[in-house]
Amino acid sequence: MDLEPLVKRLADTSRLGMSAAIAEKLKLTEDVVRGQLMALCDGPRGPLGVYLLAVYVVDDTDLFDDGEIYWWSIPALVDKQGKASWGPVSGLPAGGAPHKCGSLEWMTNISLQEPQLLAVIPPDDEISACVIRLGIYDDDKKPADLGTAMAEGYGALAGCKREGLPGATQIITPVREAIYKSLNAQDDDVLIDEDVTIRRGESARFNVGFVGSTINAMARAYYVVKDEVHTETAGPLVLRKGEEARLVFASDLVPGGRVSIFARGADVKCPALGELTTDRPFAGKVLDAALAKTLARGLEVTGNGAAKVIAFYTPP
Repeated sequence: MDLEPLVKRLADTSRLGMSAAIAEKLKLTEDVVRGQLMALCDGPRGPLGVYLLAVYVVDDTDLFDDGEIYWWSIPALVDKQGKASWGPVSGLPAGGAPHKCGSLEWMTNISLQEPQLLAVIPPDDEISACVIRLGIYDDDKKPADLGTAMAEGYGALAGCKREGLPGATQIITPVREAIYKSLNAQDDDVLIDEDVTIRRGESARFNVGFVGSTINAMARAYYVVKDEVHTETAGPLVLRKGEEARLVFASDLVPGGRVSIFARGADVKCPALGELTTDRPFAGKVLDAALAKTLARGLEVTGNGAAKVIAFYTPP
């Protein structure tokens, strides 16, 4: 089980707002994260990573120019007793500095090639939910200093008890307030500021292998839950108008596996899973024998214009 790439992402001290002093308070080192992650993953199942795939701005709220959109996230885990916990091994708050983006546009600074890690759910049957507070705002005055704001958030997080808290709000509220206050976000326009809750479910295992979303009248955010050991990625690839391509997985697809696809940009035709549009940019299915055979040579896609497409396969 090669978890080293995940260790490096979780223990990254070059992230926005991080400093040596804050990293020390959070006990953020590769050795600590590696040891904790290996202890949690002593079995056949891998940890699940939650990744931000894309943000679509419906209304940037600016009348005469494109908006300056920034975002931040705060993760927490909740067990079957309702007790919440946090730690570097389950992901720290993250954020993206202001980026110019107009209404009815995709944010182009969010990478499909290397999507932002929002949280990690360990293979622990006691964990019942992952709660991620996601904030997406449009600057209304001077550009948001997100680095300073994230540093304030990390400081607030360091003051929180690491486990046994009576709910996710005990983690999210103080960290959000520190970030919000530093940004003077009351002067900015809120596009999204809400909890994204990913639950274990009876058999879904946190909807692993599929794309999820949180949407409202102002913005839409899309994320994917990947098994860090078993989920396979095909793409991303770039399509031009009328161009046909095929997303091929290295592994053999088998019944019970999960295939999902996401497209950003122009509409994309995908005969096996359906047409992908701005209003419905993702699709996914649990494979039966017939579909597994059909997709053995990959997912065929055709672009109606410039688009980026990525697909995921998670075995049963």
